[in-house]
Amino acid sequence: MRLKVVGSGGMFQIPNPFCKCSICEEARLKKGRYERLGPSLYIEDIKMLIDTPEDIGVACERQGVSNIEYLSISHKDPDHTRGMRIVEPLGYNCITDKGTPIQFVALPEVIDDVNAWNGDGLYYYEDILKCITINKTNYVKINDIEVHLINNKTHRGNMTFYIISEGCKKVIYACCDVKPFLPNKLYFDADILIIGLVSDNSILKDGSNLEDAPFKDDMFTLDEIMEIKRTYRIKQVIVTHIDEYWGKSYAYYREFEKTLDGISFAYDGMEIVL
Repeated sequence: MRLKVVGSGGMFQIPNPFCKCSICEEARLKKGRYERLGPSLYIEDIKMLIDTPEDIGVACERQGVSNIEYLSISHKDPDHTRGMRIVEPLGYNCITDKGTPIQFVALPEVIDDVNAWNGDGLYYYEDILKCITINKTNYVKINDIEVHLINNKTHRGNMTFYIISEGCKKVIYACCDVKPFLPNKLYFDADILIIGLVSDNSILKDGSNLEDAPFKDDMFTLDEIMEIKRTYRIKQVIVTHIDEYWGKSYAYYREFEKTLDGISFAYDGMEIVL
């Protein structure tokens, strides 16, 4: 099983074109792994892309993702949906006005949410352009890969966690709205948990503390992540959805993860092989 982190960033890309902080300036200079685009994951074995942030086209070009047969969106938030026009070049020929639909796989309630926020856009793509076929489901099996879609519904609404497995190999992808981490027996004994919204030291880029931030209750601390890791007997944790407001660079995370037990930090283009 082969996965690729197409984008490891959060709400705003790094560098943020409107920011002159040291992290953004460093990313402009060094590029590569110092840059972060919006959160998305590609399952290479089945050519499935999870989430479409606004910059998903740029991210796919950078990471060599040129073949997408299945698409899924985890939840309605703009940093995960505003690039869903990617289905047009994927499945619609504007010269011939003909569609060759790709499979759009998502929880029924997430599809309803996305349509409510985007003017029934998914139905437009399915019924008018005919570039997607919507599959409302909580489970698919494609060749030897199984994908369970779990609704981690919280006060923020519906949120899909993905259990991606092949035989005895298992990966959990929980990219956003992760707290609380609702119990599920499918999480036990995963090889890898890829999870977003985790604070490394609770200090934000302006020097303020997470405890004073309005989103403090949505973030996990590393101690809380370690407890999840122990509870579910998860071998490795990879932190993604790394937001610009933390003010931490790629180099910082590479050094910091050396002090941790089984926790690392994602970067754009990170390849995961099981």
